[in-house]
Amino acid sequence: MSVPCADNATASKGDLAPMDPRGYQLEMLAESMSKNIIIAVGNLYPLPYFQSQTSHTADGHRKRQNTYVREPDDRSGVPSLWVAKTEVDRALLRIGAELDRCSPEKLVWFLCPTVVLAQQQYDYFGRHLHCVQIRLLTGNDGVDRWGKKQIWDDVLKDIKLVVSTYQILLDALVHGFVGIRRLALLIHDECHNCTKESSANRIMQEFYHPKHGLVDEVPHILGLSASPIMNSKQGGLEKIEQNMHALSRTPKLHREELLLYVHLPEMAILKYPEPVSDLEKPPLLKGLLRIYSDLDIRADPYVVKLRAAGHGDDFKQMREALMTRKTYCQDQIKSLCVMAVNVYEELGPWAAELYIYICLQNFQSRRMPSVVNFEGLDEDERAYLLRAIAPLFEFKIDDQSSPEDSELSPKVRVLLDCLHAESGPGFAGLVFVQTRASVRLLAQLVSIHSRTKDRLIVGTFVGTSNHAKRKSSIAEVHNVLDQGETLDDLRYGRKNLIIATSVLEEGIDVSATNTVICFEKPSNLKSFIQRRGRARSAKSKYIIMFREDYQKNILHTWEQLEDHMKQMYMDDMRRLEEIRQQEDEESGKIFKIESTGAQMSLKDAVRHLNHWCSVLPNTQYADLRPVYTLEYHTDGTHIRARVLLPKSVDKTVRETLGGSWWKSEKFAKRDAAFEAYIALYHAGLVNEHLLPLIATDEAALKAYSDIEKRPNVVKVRETLSPWPEVAAAWHAGPTRFQSTIQFSIGQSVVPMRMISPSALPNLKRLTLYPETDSVIHVDFDPVTRIEYTGDIKVSDTITMLLLFSIYRSRMSNDRRGFPVLFEPFIDITEREKWLAGATGTRPASTLLVNSPTCMQSGIVRDLSMNGVPYIFSGVKYRPVEIDGAQAERLAESDMELAPFLAVSKLSKRTDFLHPVVNNEDPKKARVPMYLAPDTCTVDNLPYTNSQCAMYIPCIMHHVEVALITKYLCDNLLSPVHFENHHLVTTAITTSSAREAYDYQSLEFMGDSCLKVYATINLMAMHPNWHEGYLTLKKGYMVSNGRLALTAQQTGLDQYIITKAFTGYKWKPLYNEDLLQSQPANNREMSTKILADVVEALLGAAFVDGGYPKVLACLSIFLPEVPWRSLSDCREVLHKLAIPNEYSLFPHHYSHLEVLINHRFNTKSLLLEALTHPSHLGPDDTPSYQRLEFMGDALLDIIITTRVFQHRSSLKPLRMHLLRTALVNANFLAFVGMRHCISIARTSLPAKDPGTVPSASESFVNHPIWHFMRHGHSADLIKAQASCHTRFVELEPAISEALVNGDSYPWTLLATLAPEKFFSDIIESIIAAIYIDSAGSLAACETFLTALGVLPYVDRALDSGIAMLHPKEELGIVAGNETVKYEVVVIDGKDEQEVKPGYKCKVSIGQHEVAVVFGARTRIEAETRAAEEAVKSIKQHMGELATRTEDQGLEQAEAPDEDYRPDDDNEGEEEYFDAVDVVNEMEV
Repeated sequence: MSVPCADNATASKGDLAPMDPRGYQLEMLAESMSKNIIIAVGNLYPLPYFQSQTSHTADGHRKRQNTYVREPDDRSGVPSLWVAKTEVDRALLRIGAELDRCSPEKLVWFLCPTVVLAQQQYDYFGRHLHCVQIRLLTGNDGVDRWGKKQIWDDVLKDIKLVVSTYQILLDALVHGFVGIRRLALLIHDECHNCTKESSANRIMQEFYHPKHGLVDEVPHILGLSASPIMNSKQGGLEKIEQNMHALSRTPKLHREELLLYVHLPEMAILKYPEPVSDLEKPPLLKGLLRIYSDLDIRADPYVVKLRAAGHGDDFKQMREALMTRKTYCQDQIKSLCVMAVNVYEELGPWAAELYIYICLQNFQSRRMPSVVNFEGLDEDERAYLLRAIAPLFEFKIDDQSSPEDSELSPKVRVLLDCLHAESGPGFAGLVFVQTRASVRLLAQLVSIHSRTKDRLIVGTFVGTSNHAKRKSSIAEVHNVLDQGETLDDLRYGRKNLIIATSVLEEGIDVSATNTVICFEKPSNLKSFIQRRGRARSAKSKYIIMFREDYQKNILHTWEQLEDHMKQMYMDDMRRLEEIRQQEDEESGKIFKIESTGAQMSLKDAVRHLNHWCSVLPNTQYADLRPVYTLEYHTDGTHIRARVLLPKSVDKTVRETLGGSWWKSEKFAKRDAAFEAYIALYHAGLVNEHLLPLIATDEAALKAYSDIEKRPNVVKVRETLSPWPEVAAAWHAGPTRFQSTIQFSIGQSVVPMRMISPSALPNLKRLTLYPETDSVIHVDFDPVTRIEYTGDIKVSDTITMLLLFSIYRSRMSNDRRGFPVLFEPFIDITEREKWLAGATGTRPASTLLVNSPTCMQSGIVRDLSMNGVPYIFSGVKYRPVEIDGAQAERLAESDMELAPFLAVSKLSKRTDFLHPVVNNEDPKKARVPMYLAPDTCTVDNLPYTNSQCAMYIPCIMHHVEVALITKYLCDNLLSPVHFENHHLVTTAITTSSAREAYDYQSLEFMGDSCLKVYATINLMAMHPNWHEGYLTLKKGYMVSNGRLALTAQQTGLDQYIITKAFTGYKWKPLYNEDLLQSQPANNREMSTKILADVVEALLGAAFVDGGYPKVLACLSIFLPEVPWRSLSDCREVLHKLAIPNEYSLFPHHYSHLEVLINHRFNTKSLLLEALTHPSHLGPDDTPSYQRLEFMGDALLDIIITTRVFQHRSSLKPLRMHLLRTALVNANFLAFVGMRHCISIARTSLPAKDPGTVPSASESFVNHPIWHFMRHGHSADLIKAQASCHTRFVELEPAISEALVNGDSYPWTLLATLAPEKFFSDIIESIIAAIYIDSAGSLAACETFLTALGVLPYVDRALDSGIAMLHPKEELGIVAGNETVKYEVVVIDGKDEQEVKPGYKCKVSIGQHEVAVVFGARTRIEAETRAAEEAVKSIKQHMGELATRTEDQGLEQAEAPDEDYRPDDDNEGEEEYFDAVDVVNEMEV
């Protein structure tokens, strides 16, 4: 089934919001850091118990008394912190805090009462503490064979956390293998077991208490218990506190809130009739009992062995065995009989026969179901037992058919009736039974019985032995290996009923159930409490089965307790309501802003604070709600609250204490929120309207509006003309300036002099393109100042003569007064003589006499054709080839044998700045022609000078651009002090100008410079701003709308060159015209071009003088920002780094320093870079979000600089594609997941009894994300594990593509789809390194090199790897057709659609091209679909018909076929916008 994609639906308003447990966590953590405590948070509804408290008598002595109190409850709607699992949650925070502060040689030891619980806690810690080496030790590991301290030292080498049963640690302490002083923290799970001669109590009494008081000799103690009571006697808690040397603490906070989530389970008694005692036993049971009674003990292998030995002691042991019938074989048959009879009495004949049958089959096939096999049973004993029970194998049992009611005990029939009645939609049940055999048999029965098989899916759970040498029993039927997924199956709804022994009463994490049934009555009050605590769901039931003749006094005691608890609950609710009605003390507390009139009362405070937190940067897996903790006054009746804001908030305002004491939690929280919001206002994080900055930052909102809704074009000033100022300079005085121009024409160099009234800028070499296969280089000598003594009119006339020889149709020969003068490079005194000889024309017949070269000759003009100009090439007497028109003319003149002028047409081409387009080849004008001399004249001006004059318009344009650049550098950009003016020329030239250069490459560099400067300056300017405010402000500062506006405000727009030089429109400029006032003209220009030119100038400043000149340039265009140098900003940020809280840096993070190849001087920077916003802990380390914000810009500038400065000249689009791919979050996450450090880990010694125990060393790989500090969100842990699974699957293919592939693995990375935090920590580490290393980008590059980022950058640059995203490539392949993506979500319920996830269909025009299924994300689906579509089209059309990436680049950069010189060609700039969209999409 498929549904359209939509946002997640929100919960209905009537739903109870989940309770926030973090306040309780932090309260308990803070207290446990300062003293030994027992955290007692019941997993029941309110239950009374005795809490020991200390008070003082009148004479000052301390008095200890027991107070009757109750525990908080745990119910559905209360997060998992409040259930049994949360005991390990509490420990997890405490373990992390201890590992952060303890010395490297110490470790934390977590003790559990059972192997099952130890295994579960070990697995849980392993999922949360990736970078901590953890060791699980149980009896199954053969620990009893580790007889040397060296083995223990090897096993515990570099281990920071050990999880074991109590007995393991006790034995290690007893034998001196582990010293108590080595432990930094000792955690007792289910610490109510620390009594009498228990292993837990022996550890404390024999090893802790004797050394208590000695410095650093004993560990801190943390006890965990759902309820620290074993019975209802007073003094029990005080004794446990003494044994544990700890005080019991229950959460003081949120009791009022907790009451709203309490669900009182209904307690019910389920009665069953007494079984009939005279029923006949089933045949198989009778046969077993008969075999046992007839068993000949004299043939027992043990007795036979003793008799054969013949020694005195052996005879003594033999007689004892014969008298007591105590041998292993006898015990096996006896235990089978005893259990079979018990099953028969409890469950009925069917269960008894099935039990015996299963036991016999297991024994015969050696399939022993317990954790060990029959390794201790020799063959003689096995043969003896097989002979004894051989008759029983004749019985055949059908274990899959539903038994008749007569085959079941009355008790089982009542249980089945109850399960049938209670089960239904949403049912989740738990049945407690006494024996492991009953677990197996009842599970089998429920799964096949006609009344339950279609309603219940059953799982089983029993305890496991922790004794490695225990022999298995023939009476064992339950295989613990089958229960590995039972709890997860219940949690995720794959099963709805668990049948278990008492092992599930405490400690082990069991999801909330709504029905708990005790098949046998609980053995004591503790068992009653623990079992009842498993019924946590709303409207749950707690059912206890009793025989009809049960002892009513036992139940009466429990019922009294039940009534008392209900009464206490009702009293609490009444008290809460009375307080709420009576306490109205908030009326006089108001905070008011005089300037706006905005105000806030206590009633508004919590809502205001919640709203402020809700607009913080949304981070997945982090709870942004404020956290409240409570403390009680010494009078015991008043409360004060403390509020803690998320870790993304600055530490100076993150924690606020309420100003007053209150009678209720509600008003205490209001007061704390009130004070916190005032603190936010004074810190500048709330505006004058008492709203978050993001809500009313008009400038920022306008900037974003400009980005989204900016006009396509705006009116700007026409390009500045420098010529009026040059024209005016002719009247300023006699000083003149000249520059020698060198024309490199073929093998010749033709000099010319250029004279101007003011100093022209030094001009860069100019390349001209007169023909397809030839170029002319024009070089300009530096401008020199001269005192011009000659007649300037002569130079003016020479200029006119030169121009008139080529452009006579565009000018008059009687006008003078040019802004720049040109003349041949001759002596000034010879100019008039030269002018006289070069002026005018002469008959072409003179060429017949002198026969000059074409360069010496002047231009030949055919008078019969209105003076059409020709280039003279020689004299011919017999023309070999003449066209029809010439032949006709020659015939008419009757001059076939006369000499002719061999000529070629003078090219009409006037634009020599651009290469010749093939269809405009001027060689076509060089077809030889022949003219009669008497119809022609020849200019006296040599063709060499005319040819140079032909290029004067191009030189004037070149000078004009240089003057515009000079004026810009001398005025607006004067503070920058540009040395290379050509960089500025490039920065202000758009692609539509069709120059050999444009701003796009510099804009690419400048964009990154702007980003890094804005980012780091904002970080330093606003040290208390969270990443959300910083992102908003940066978006405003670097927005195209803001940059376009500043380009207009500063007058930059008039310097931007958009129009291409067009020779065919060129006309000479005259000073007379230039000095006349000209009307102000406007032109239209894209706002993106305006913004891009600003960024290009930043890029030019960077190339010209590095970051100092970028800073100067920024101060011009964004003067409202108090810009500081990057080094100054870095100093500010370094001072803000939190000093180390603890004397020692957490030892396991030293491995990370090796991994990232940087040893931190300020360790807190590394901790900050690794702290996810969800992290809870005792330190003030902020989350990594600010550093990630900065690291993103640093990564961008590093990649951009490397691409920009590459030795090959890359096209701008290619550079954009490279950067988009190389800063891609998926790519960054992948290299971070791949980059690992191998940490040595000692393997456990072999358990084989035949080998000498010895530890061996192995290595475990830890990637960077293992070191991330985060909260305990199950979703976050699941996301980590899920992504790691995908990484293991995809890593070979992605690595191969990065190392040897010819294209960027967009689709593979989209399939990996790593969570954002995988890339966030990489960027935050980059920023941390930058700050710590005094602003060294080289240090950041060292880290990126180790990651593999920069090596791939170099490979991509050198190898020409295809970087186009599949969607972009498909757009190129599709041409003018529309590409459409249709994405739907597949739930996998339809048989035809077997792959759940996102489905994407891509169409080109009206044709479906590709369909993909099973994607995890929309981006993955679209990327895969685009890639498949491209492959399909290529296969269908062939490679030759497909446009490649290079073709796409050429298409983007080639001029439009409909190009017009006066139009702005903005196609490529808009294409870059599309590339940016792809980048944002991928991020």
